[in-house]
Amino acid sequence: MNNIYDFIVIGAGISACTFASALNNRFPDNSILLIEHGRRIGGRSTTRNSRKNISLEFDHGLPAISLSKDMSKDLYTLISPIIQKKILIDITKDILIINEFGQIVEASLSQKIYRCLPFMINFCDELIKVSTKPNNINFLFQTLAVSIIRKNSLWEVKTNHQRLLKSKNVILSSSLIAHPRCIDIMKINSIPLYDAFKNLKDDIVHSILRKTIKQEYLKRKNYIFHVSNLKIVNNFDQKYLHMQFSECLHEDFSFERIIFQVQRDGSMIIILHCSYISTFVDIQLEQIFQILRRIFIKEKKYLNLFDHAILLDTMDWRASQPINNLLSKELQWSSISNIGFCGDWFDFGDFSRVESAMNSSIRLAKILI
Repeated sequence: MNNIYDFIVIGAGISACTFASALNNRFPDNSILLIEHGRRIGGRSTTRNSRKNISLEFDHGLPAISLSKDMSKDLYTLISPIIQKKILIDITKDILIINEFGQIVEASLSQKIYRCLPFMINFCDELIKVSTKPNNINFLFQTLAVSIIRKNSLWEVKTNHQRLLKSKNVILSSSLIAHPRCIDIMKINSIPLYDAFKNLKDDIVHSILRKTIKQEYLKRKNYIFHVSNLKIVNNFDQKYLHMQFSECLHEDFSFERIIFQVQRDGSMIIILHCSYISTFVDIQLEQIFQILRRIFIKEKKYLNLFDHAILLDTMDWRASQPINNLLSKELQWSSISNIGFCGDWFDFGDFSRVESAMNSSIRLAKILI
């Protein structure tokens, strides 16, 4: 790896990969390093291999991407090759919704819903592949940036492995190290971005710090179930199903959506997505099944799956989506300190948070000189 990179990007989710690809298209010879806490590319859109059964592979976080029908030209230019290769497919007409009366209908959606094949992780992979010189985009996984320091016109990024990385520019694709929640999540004593600018004057960065601290985040908890009975799974006539719960059900039980994903060995993974505005609510396993059986009381094929499902794992997404105090796009780049910001914590209009994150990343790559 290089001693000094042109850009270090903290994070390797959709916004980070969008930025890296868009920047590489503008400046293909620039060296870019993405630092990611997870084991793989993708952030919440990554795909998981079960540690308990390595044959199981499933999308345990972000199951699909919502994009507006009139997405920006820049965004369409970036993702159209992925759509043309039929890796990113439109599943809008396949999204179902179930209400409190057990009625299942086709969802009426104002946006298009896309799923990446074979798994969601492939979306970020493809974003990198469609760049001009993807070999100039590098990755460090299972790595946390625990401190960033501006020194002699360079950024020094210290990782949890005591490694020191240097770069001319730093990009935060997440608000994590600018927000107090990092203290609990990263098990550190202070906010890295605050420490970096404690004695440095930069109006943009200090505005970022003042405003970001006010942001609250939607929390998500996913319950991951496995159905190993192949006969029961074979009676289910779909390899993949994405179903949303009605607003009423979401308010009553915090259930957001449920995903059914058949595995290579013929078994099935079922992922129940729950979301909370304030704190997590732990639901007893038997209570979850009681609620699901009550909701799907008219649908025997679902009831059979629930009767044979066992809990494989749970996943807590402690800060998966900002819900207020989004930041102005004018705060995305500081030429004084050579530090930039992108992601779903910026206000890019009435779009899904994923689309807003991608638009922010494309805009940041475009305004760099």
